[in-house]
Amino acid sequence: MNILLIYPGLIEGFNSYDRGCNWINHGVGIISTVLKNEGHFITYMDLRKLHNWNEVTSEIRRIEFEMALISVATVDFEPAQKLAEIIKSKNIHIKIMVGGPHPTLMTHQTAEVKSFDYIFTHEAEKTLPSLLHNLHDIPRIIKGEMPPDLDKLPFVDRALTPTGETPFFAGLAQPYFSITASRGCMYKCSFCQPAERSIFGNIVRKRSVDNILDEIEYLAKNHGMQSFMIHDDCFTQYYSWIEEFCAKKIERGFEQKFVCQSRADIICKRPDLMQKLVDSGLDWVLIGFESGSDRVLDFIKKGTSVEQNLQAARICKELGIKIFANYMFGLPTESRGEMEQTVKMMRRIKPDIFSPSVFTPAPGSELYDYCITHDLNLISTSDAYSRNVMSGAKIKGVDYNFVKRMVFESESGKVAGTVRYISNIVIEKFKAKEGLKRIFSVPAKDNI
Repeated sequence: MNILLIYPGLIEGFNSYDRGCNWINHGVGIISTVLKNEGHFITYMDLRKLHNWNEVTSEIRRIEFEMALISVATVDFEPAQKLAEIIKSKNIHIKIMVGGPHPTLMTHQTAEVKSFDYIFTHEAEKTLPSLLHNLHDIPRIIKGEMPPDLDKLPFVDRALTPTGETPFFAGLAQPYFSITASRGCMYKCSFCQPAERSIFGNIVRKRSVDNILDEIEYLAKNHGMQSFMIHDDCFTQYYSWIEEFCAKKIERGFEQKFVCQSRADIICKRPDLMQKLVDSGLDWVLIGFESGSDRVLDFIKKGTSVEQNLQAARICKELGIKIFANYMFGLPTESRGEMEQTVKMMRRIKPDIFSPSVFTPAPGSELYDYCITHDLNLISTSDAYSRNVMSGAKIKGVDYNFVKRMVFESESGKVAGTVRYISNIVIEKFKAKEGLKRIFSVPAKDNI
């Protein structure tokens, strides 16, 4: 079957692929390999490589395909609907199947879109291939079967990003690729869970160390990979697995530097484990510090403390590990004083990369339900699920101008942060003024 496999990925907009937003969607990449192995002909469309909806329409009209598979994250729910409209305008009989996080977590809402012929929830690798043999006999909503042994899945189809991805981290040689070693997360952070468990189940499934190293070898030999990221929610959660990984990576002679994500409590408990990771090539670590308030950390069920955040940062710096710091502002119940505590903590940590975000209630999470129950939600469009500080208000009761100021101060300090904040106000007012001029400008007489 000729299949059009589409990844919208429009969180950074059209034409963003060549501006560094070229990360691969691992779920889409594995599905591509699975379907190619089944004999299907796959055409891949990545909207980040295109310039606008006119170009999308032209490409869809040009490509010959019998079925479209669209990966749908919440931020891409509206673009997915537009894609379906364009496909149906080409040929009403072309079948459209959507899958991914949003159809899994918001199945009822997804099913309301009539142009979606099939809604696939959960994981697709085991279930999807057999369904494609006879589409006439399957229900509209399909729940995928969880693959228990991730080692039996094929590697991601790197033909989707043959030259690699752009690292966000200084000092990493290219080509650079990201790899996933597991599915699921054992932790209870309420801004994420139970959404992730709803998708991947209650048990963390881990690929074997040898399977991961085989993929590293494949990427090095076939794509010249020089560095990589293990893109797991928490790579370091199983200590014995990490020790085996470090030992075997060195044993097999893989010298590539890499990035992973860990937690402050693990780093504090096992600095020796972090040293082993450094010895095997760890260069950067992503840490979700989240807040400088212990009350807020307890409220979001992070399972860490401010003191652990500070200690973990000290340990990383002593070991020469560069820090990519995730933290957020604008949480429900968070006070101005607690936001200021987060700023103070970040000024003490001084990470190599500051990565602040604005709390955004993610569908399927405990805090999403909290915001709905307490009538806090302000999000009405899918693109508003972006967590960028400039992406607009998310919930009631939060002063987002103050949030912006806290973001700037956390990154630049109080004086420079204040200057950035004031400059931002001036720029926003100028943009608004220019927009009004365009709206209310009177056209020239010759153009009427």
